[in-house]
Formats: sequence, C-alpha cells, structure tokens
Amino acid sequence: MNANARLMAGFAVAMLSGFIALSYEIVWVRVYGFLTETQPDAFGLLLGAYLSGLAFGAFFARRFCHRAEVETDSDPLYVLGLFLMLANLAGFCAVPLVAHAVSAWAWPSENTLPIFGVVAALLGTTFPLVSHYAIPADARAGARLSYLYVANILGSTAGSLTTGFILLDVLSLRSLSVALALMGLMVAGALILAAPGMLGLRVARGSALLAATVVVVVLAPRLYDRVYEKLQYQDDFTPDTRFLHVYEGKSGVVAVTRSGTVYGMGSYDGSFNTNPLPDQDTNRVLRAYLISALHPAPKHILMVGLGSGSWLQVLANFDAVETITAVEINPGYVEMMRRSPVVASALENPKVEIVIDDGRRYMRRTDRQFDVIIQNTIVYWRAHATNLLSREYFDLTRQRLKPGGLVYYNTTASTAAQKTGASMFPFAVRFQNMLIAGDSPIVVDRDRWRRSLAGWEIDGSPVVDVERDASQIEQMLQEAMWRGRPSWEGHASILERTHAEPLITDDNMATEWYAFDTYP
Repeated sequence: MNANARLMAGFAVAMLSGFIALSYEIVWVRVYGFLTETQPDAFGLLLGAYLSGLAFGAFFARRFCHRAEVETDSDPLYVLGLFLMLANLAGFCAVPLVAHAVSAWAWPSENTLPIFGVVAALLGTTFPLVSHYAIPADARAGARLSYLYVANILGSTAGSLTTGFILLDVLSLRSLSVALALMGLMVAGALILAAPGMLGLRVARGSALLAATVVVVVLAPRLYDRVYEKLQYQDDFTPDTRFLHVYEGKSGVVAVTRSGTVYGMGSYDGSFNTNPLPDQDTNRVLRAYLISALHPAPKHILMVGLGSGSWLQVLANFDAVETITAVEINPGYVEMMRRSPVVASALENPKVEIVIDDGRRYMRRTDRQFDVIIQNTIVYWRAHATNLLSREYFDLTRQRLKPGGLVYYNTTASTAAQKTGASMFPFAVRFQNMLIAGDSPIVVDRDRWRRSLAGWEIDGSPVVDVERDASQIEQMLQEAMWRGRPSWEGHASILERTHAEPLITDDNMATEWYAFDTYP
C-alpha cells in the first residue's frame, strides 16, 4: 500500500475512532451523572479520568511504535485492529462493570473513575498507532499528522453532536452501547483482516472477531439488565429491584418506582400523590394547596419544572386558576405523567399548557406576566441549580410577576437559597422548605384556604371530607412541623438566621460549590 493510500486509510480510522471515543464519553457522562445525582463536579471528574486515560494510552502506545516487528507493512494494521477490538469490548463492558461495582461491591462513586480511565487508555492508543501506520518518516510527516488530527477532530465533533443530541433520544443505554461496540468492532475487523498473513491466521482472526461480535449481542441483555436500578440504589440494590418505567432522552433519565416515586437523573423528584392529609401526604403536596391561602386570585400560574406532575394536577383543578403554563426541559416527565392514573388527566386539562424548554430561557423570551410563579424543582446542590436560584434569576422572575404576584419556590433547605430570595424581595415568608416572596405584603388567609379546600375536587372526587377530616385539616396548617422546627417563618427571622450565608449569583454558583449549610 503506497503512502497516499495509507494516509487515506489512516484518515478514515482516525475519524471513526474519534466518533466512537467521544460517543463513549457522552455515554459515560450520562452514567456517572446518574450515579452521583448530577453533582456539579461529576462532569469534571469524569472528564479528568477520560483525558488521563487517553494520555496514558498514547504514552503506552509508544512502545509498539518502536518495536521492530511493527515496522513492516502488515503488523501495524494488526496491532491497531487488536487494540481497537479490546478498547471497544472494554467500552461495552464499562457501564455494567460500574453498575456492578457500586451495587455488589459497594464502591463509592469516585472509585469507579479508574474503570472509565482504563477504557479511555485503550482508546487512547488508537491515534499514535494510526499515525505510526499512516505517516512515513519523511519531510511531509508534520503535514500528514495535521491531516490526521483534522480527521480525528471531525470525528470527535460528529460523535459528540450525533450521540449527545440525536442518539440519546432514539436509543436506550443498552442499544447505544451495543451500536458503539459493533461499530468499533467493524473498524477493528477491517484492519485486522486487511493485515497480510497465512490463510489459517486470517481464519483465526476472523473467528475471534465473530466471537467478539456474538458476545456483545448475546450478553447485552444480561449485562445491561437493571443498570439504572443498580446505579440508583447502589449497595441497597436487591435482586427483585426493578423500576416500573424508565425514560431515556438527551435531557436526562427519568425513572419511576413501582410505588410511584419519581427520580430524575438519580435524584428524588417527588411521587404521584395529590392527597394532602397528613397520613396520606407522601410528597408534601399540601404545599401546592396553600396557593389558595397565599394569593386571593391566582388566575395565571407559571410552573417551572413538572417533577411528578402532582402539583400541576392539584392546581389545574383549583377553580380560581384559569391558566397554568408548565415549562419542563425534559419531556420524560411528561411521558411519566401520561402513565400515571393519579396525574395523567392534568395533561388533557384545557387550563394547562406544557412547554418543553429551559425555564429561565422561557422567562427571558416571554413577555407574559403571572400571578404566581412556582418552582418545586431542582435540589440546590446539583449541577446547574444556580440557573434557578441566583440573584440574576430572581431579577428576571420579578419582571414576570403581576402586581401582587408571588414567587413560590423550593429551597430544599438551603440557607443560601432562602437568603437570596428573601434579600431580593421586600416581603418573604417560609413554609417548610418553600420560600414565598413578592413585592407586596404576604398574607396567609387560613379561612380562605379552608373554604377552598372544602370545595376542591380532582377528577370529580373531593380532595377531603370536611367533617371526617376536620382534625387533620386543622393540623395541616396550624400544627405542621418539619424537621423539628415550626413550619412558618417570617422575613426578618429568615434574614437573621441566614446572615452568614452568601447570596447566590450566576458567577459564584454558591450552592453548587461551597454553600451547603441547611437549617436543622
């Protein structure tokens, strides 16, 4: 094979290997993010393991580039194909191995990073070996190397975009892993079989490739069985643990347990329940019903994030509400709602408009104003939580409130999140872990709340029986306790209690990186 033919072959391999390597990284970011509940440092740690592995693999490949036996026309292809085959088999097994390590061996999440690093090291051998094969040591070596770099960059870019924005939406984790492994084995097979050798040797190589392909296809259902369950429950995983539904898409993974608990990317997002009575309220949905006590006429509501959809169902069935615009970035939550008889009817309610978009981007683009803006959303310490908790975000929120309007958001017990909201608005109160804030005095009208609750119906059924549940109804508002503290707290008390905490800004991303204090 002449120099130009070698360069073209190297160009193709560099591009395809880049596509595969970056696609594996996208898959691993998804898996490690789910394992860590998308902690802010998850991406950086995974990327560090991946890049370290690539560097080590490239360094390790150097020894093969200097051996005499790879300085022939045949052996470089075989060595390159062999490493590609091993790398893709390892890449296929990496996710099941991580899931098994955290569930059966009780490994902490950070201890799984070397698994990704080892596979990345195998992938990292590819480019040096391709360069050694495709580039002769002459005056044009530098130019030819730049061509291979371009090919690898193009493939890597295509892999990131195609896998991240398309394949994650159409293929499950298992199917995508199988597809990447088979693609890699196909490239490896072409190289191995192209290497000259005796007929018997060619047959042996072909048989090994066929066996590897069969192993990937046949073992995939078993290896990838309940991977998300293992990542979710880790050392609490049992053989009978299985999610009822799992939605996978480019915006993340939404899983629902058999008991109706919803997890988004491994983090608790609520459960399907609309009953506010203390002995039935598994998800503290009472907080949704309190809208009637907090605002005299909440006609138009903006809801940022769906979660289980229970709040949407409750408020869509409140007579005073005329429209609810629910903005959700992940369509998986909508699909999970459709499958739950508790909340599915909310999606067909004429008051409800579902918008698939980022909540902050939606508020920046719309000119509509709302009586109440609700976000019973993201845990404050997760990646990108700043987008919905920062000073700049609440500046934007204020612009979308009508006179007398309220913002009603879940602080998930973050003192920094509470201080930020209470500092941005002249009036604020706390109920449980929710902060209610606005530019007008906040009055909690318990009598209006009781009257509203008495007539509240969902799908034609009363929410409570006023006579039968009288004692529990009284307890819900006047005697509710949370973590040993009274449920209600005034503005001055919030600011005094949180005085030492930072304000969350887009720049400091406080709760994601250092402000982790919560009230007891």
